[in-house]
Amino acid sequence: MAHQFIHVEEADGVLLITMDDPRTRNALGGEMSQEINEELDRLEAEPHLRVLVLTGKDPAFCSGANVRRFNENIEARERQRQEAPAEPPGPSAWERMEARWMPNAGREDRSRFLPLRIHNLQKPSIAMVNGPAAGIGMGIAISCDIRTASEKAGFSEAFIRNGLIPADGSCWQLPRMIGLGNTLLLQYLGDMTPAEEAYRLGLVNRLVAHERLLEETMALARRLAEGPTYSMSLIKWLVHKSLYTDLEESLRVAGAAQSIARETQDHKEGVRAFLEKRKPEFKGK
Repeated sequence: MAHQFIHVEEADGVLLITMDDPRTRNALGGEMSQEINEELDRLEAEPHLRVLVLTGKDPAFCSGANVRRFNENIEARERQRQEAPAEPPGPSAWERMEARWMPNAGREDRSRFLPLRIHNLQKPSIAMVNGPAAGIGMGIAISCDIRTASEKAGFSEAFIRNGLIPADGSCWQLPRMIGLGNTLLLQYLGDMTPAEEAYRLGLVNRLVAHERLLEETMALARRLAEGPTYSMSLIKWLVHKSLYTDLEESLRVAGAAQSIARETQDHKEGVRAFLEKRKPEFKGK
C-alpha cells in the first residue's frame, strides 16, 4: 500500500511505521493520521504481524500537530465572533467545564484517535523516539507500551505554548508514569525534556546511542515477536486493569486471565520446549 506521509516496512513479525514529512518535522496531520490508522488496521487483522514499532524520519520523531491549521481555525472563529452580538464576561475555566456550559463537548467518536488507538492495541508496541516528540507527538509516544530513545530525543508537552491543554490523553497517561507533580511541571511549562532526564523520570525505558537505536529497538521488537504475544496481550490488559483495583481483585482477575493463557497453543509449546530442552516456537495464539 502506497503512502504519502509514512514509510512502512515489515520483517520477522514486526511492523515498522516511520512518520515521514520533513517539511513539518513529521507533524501529525489528518492525512498522516489516516495512513497510520490504515496500517494499524492491517496490524490488527494479519496474524503474522505481531509487534508495532513507530518512529519518525530523522531528525524528529513528531513535532506535534500542524500549527498552521490552528491559525486557520482561529481566523474562522474570529470571523464568527465579529458577526455575533457581544457576550457578557464568561465564567471561570473550571465553571465552564461543567456540563451545562459544554453540552456537546467530548462526545465525538475517538475510536481512531491515534493515542487511544495505540493504547488499546492488543499487540506489543514500541515508540522508537529518534528526536523531539512534541505535543501530540509525545502523546503518541507515551501511548506505546515501551519507549526506546536516543540521546537526540526530547519530550515536550508543547500545548501550553499555543494556549492549549493536552487533549491527547497525556493528562491520563503521564501521572501514572511519572507522578502528579512531574506531570504538572511538564504540562505547565511545555519545555523540551532531554532524553537523559526523560529516562530518569521513567518516560523512556531504554536509552540507546543514536547510531544503535534502530538496531537495538528492532532486536527488542523481534524478541517480542518471537514470544507468546497472546499472553502478552493478557498481561497488558491485566496491568491496566490493576491500576484501578486492590490486590485481592487483581489476583482474582489474574486467575481468570491465567485460565485463558493455559488454553493457548503457546502454553503447550512452552511446556514442550522446556521438557525437550529447545527454544520454543510461539505463534501468538
